[in-house]
Amino acid sequence: MLRLLLFLSVTLLAVGAVTCGGDNGRPKQEVKAALSAYFDKYLAVHKDVNGRIVALKIKYPKGYLDLTDKSAADLQQTKDSYRDYATLFDEFDGRVRALDPPAEISDLVKQVLDADQAVSAINHDRLAKLEIASSTADLDMIFAPDPTFTSAVDRTVEVCASMIERAKQYDYELDLPCRG
Repeated sequence: MLRLLLFLSVTLLAVGAVTCGGDNGRPKQEVKAALSAYFDKYLAVHKDVNGRIVALKIKYPKGYLDLTDKSAADLQQTKDSYRDYATLFDEFDGRVRALDPPAEISDLVKQVLDADQAVSAINHDRLAKLEIASSTADLDMIFAPDPTFTSAVDRTVEVCASMIERAKQYDYELDLPCRG
């Protein structure tokens, strides 16, 4: 009987923690408001930086993904576009780091940013190789499939999806662009 009471007490406490408050005891509505405020800022940063990344395709129509005549101009556009991309990727990371995530998701935000740092390190390694490339033939090796890069991107997507699930615990519908 004592075990049953103990089990029921623990179960009620666990249910109460989820329905009444968060990990730190805050009411769900307070957590939801904090998540909303944080992700409004986060998504504004994402929209701004992502819009500028997309604009790189217009500014540099012959970047490394769209090489056609494999001219010196294509190589220079590839260098310029990737340099700009790496800068924007780092800007996004820096601006998101400057935000103050609610305690309920701060561990996941840190994990996403750590995974982003792994992607950024690979971007900068590629950029260093790209800067010394002398022909478009060098690009195939620089941008060849890389399991480390794929793993880092996959980790970012995985943790991003975890943030969405965590937000659901607080009745907050989060629409993050979790993609590789």
